[in-house]
Amino acid sequence: MIAWVIEKENGKRTLQMRELPSLKPGRAELKVDVYYAGINRADLLQLYGLYPQPGPPTSFEIPGLEFSGRICQIGEGVEGWKEGDPVFGLLIGGAFSTEVVVHERFLLPIYGRLSFVEAAAIPETFFTAWDGLEYRAQAKENETLLISAAGSGVGLSALALANLKNLKVFGMVRSPAKKEKLLKVGAVDVFTEGQTDLIDWSLTRTGGKGMDIIFDLVGGERFSQYLQIAAEKGRILSLGLLAGSKTEISLIHLLRKRLTLVGSTLRARPMEEKMFLTQEFRKKILPFFIEGRLKPIIDRIFLWDQLKEALQYLEENRHFGKILLKVKEEK
Repeated sequence: MIAWVIEKENGKRTLQMRELPSLKPGRAELKVDVYYAGINRADLLQLYGLYPQPGPPTSFEIPGLEFSGRICQIGEGVEGWKEGDPVFGLLIGGAFSTEVVVHERFLLPIYGRLSFVEAAAIPETFFTAWDGLEYRAQAKENETLLISAAGSGVGLSALALANLKNLKVFGMVRSPAKKEKLLKVGAVDVFTEGQTDLIDWSLTRTGGKGMDIIFDLVGGERFSQYLQIAAEKGRILSLGLLAGSKTEISLIHLLRKRLTLVGSTLRARPMEEKMFLTQEFRKKILPFFIEGRLKPIIDRIFLWDQLKEALQYLEENRHFGKILLKVKEEK
């Protein structure tokens, strides 16, 4: 197989394309020929040594958290799948490769109106967003939701799922161009940096009540303001740290409003938790993709040998939606 491997070169971590031994599925595992892989900020952080892959060390460090393709080999004890089945799924790493081995409970089927391209854009961002809305925030119809970095993969996934639940969704972005795009895909209104004060803006748009749910994908100094704009019994979810991991908050707002602060990450969770989430997603959310009622927003598809350019594009925050890597031609 061919894979993009993180190697050290002159003390710097770099990506190099390497030919490696072919993988073999173990018990309850399947091997998949990869057609597309999703690109996430976690891949960039892993490349820089800031987000190590969980689990025991491996011989080759291959990033990549999500994929789509066809099953090409079935391990012992697997039921309900056959060679040639189109599938997609979530990994802890290894998707930037021409083949992956995955446990059967991490696989999801591709059929109906769902394509290989769309499927590769679903697992990491939609799992994160759905877990946040459904289990962490316990979102209810007609509640207000504020999403920072709303033009990101997770932000747009949260917006799409929130629209299904009839939430009133507000976004935060840096770019006025992204604001216009968000309004077209269902945001009620969007805050852009520098346009006004976030606290006044949020309270004005909620009639002084504040936001019921806040999805924070950025962290940093802005986090302290979320406690001021949250509604009573509001839920604030910390899902990313693009602006840093440290801030100072006032506990007065936390106590007076009876707020709930929740931290969540997907990659480092125990395997059983992620398997459960995958199977629940298959039952409750996947049908919306199959019917065409949910669709991931694809920003750009890079070719196999353009992975470094794709990661730079991600780092520069030029994207609106998901960035994909085309690994090989569909069959």
